[in-house]
Amino acid sequence: MDNKRIFVYSESEPVDRNVVAHGLYRAASPILRSIRDHLDGIAIYPIGLTLDSRDLDPELASLCVSLPRLPTLFCKTLRRYPFLDFGISERLPAQLLAPFIEKSSAGILFCFIGADIGTVIRATRLAMLSGRKCVFYVVDDFFSPLQLSGMSRAAIRKVTEQAQEALRNAIKVFTITDGLGELLWQTSGVASVTLGLAFDLTPRPIVPVKNQIIYLGSINFLYADGLFTLFKAVEQIRVATGVDLTVRLTQNATMAIRELGPLPEFVQAAPVETAEGLALEITSSLFAFLPYTFDSRYSTMVATSFPSKSMEYLAYARSIVVYGPGYGVATQYFQKAGLPSIVESPTELEEIILTHLTTQPDFSAMYREYLASTHSLVAARKTLCTGLGLNL
Repeated sequence: MDNKRIFVYSESEPVDRNVVAHGLYRAASPILRSIRDHLDGIAIYPIGLTLDSRDLDPELASLCVSLPRLPTLFCKTLRRYPFLDFGISERLPAQLLAPFIEKSSAGILFCFIGADIGTVIRATRLAMLSGRKCVFYVVDDFFSPLQLSGMSRAAIRKVTEQAQEALRNAIKVFTITDGLGELLWQTSGVASVTLGLAFDLTPRPIVPVKNQIIYLGSINFLYADGLFTLFKAVEQIRVATGVDLTVRLTQNATMAIRELGPLPEFVQAAPVETAEGLALEITSSLFAFLPYTFDSRYSTMVATSFPSKSMEYLAYARSIVVYGPGYGVATQYFQKAGLPSIVESPTELEEIILTHLTTQPDFSAMYREYLASTHSLVAARKTLCTGLGLNL
């Protein structure tokens, strides 16, 4: 495949380095930059966050073609009313984007796959219409969320079988973690290659530390329990010590309250406008908090879903506190790398907060060294080019 080039399909726009975004919006850009010379185009169906064209990664923007706004809005509307859809929202994006790929010399359609199983179906249809072979990069377990979706058993079985067939027919499957790869092997009989996230390491700001704990990114059922435990621990420590310890959330207040209910007065919830500003907030905090739920209903997702926020944490945090079960991806990742710190109970969490207040540990040099050695663009390029038979 040395003479083959790559066309990309993504439902998350590749964003500029200074745009604050998470999940695939943040993950895609550095990985694609690592193989920029092999890319012939990027087809985008923006079903999630809608960004201004100025937010696109400038190194990749010229390659991007997006589904027009009106068809996008039409498909989004149909997704809210399944009884009107009849599969239109699955078929239309592929039909409109296929002509762009047909003009390309690329033989590979490289597809980013998150938690929406529909992405697998749309990507496969796009590959079929354009006559290309699929390569999948899977970053989330898209099977488990189906059980929480409210779909009928028959519908779940049908879409699961479609996705499994698509995975088996792919010429290569990459996964974000070993655990996710093991899940695909167990559920679908698909062998995969682990491709970790890539990150462009920039200089770490030099700022004084303040009595603040930061949590970066979205809030949902995977993280809410841990945040409640953190709030309770901080409240008890504030009463016991008199220290004005605060918690900083980067989710907007409306969304945070929707997921968590009324926030304690010591919790600030507001977006950070730029990546540079986010780096300052993380660097100035006592530690960055990385929680996962202990609820067994979500154990598969906890064991397979890699937190993209950990890249910014490793790049800028003085210290990181992982709070979650021993089988969780974050816990396993930090244990394997020999990185501090991991706690697995409310008591341990309270103790480590007190330790940070009294000693203010700084492990940033260790974190950044690991990030540079394991998650560089060079490492991502080597994995991709080796797996796809492309020139390094």
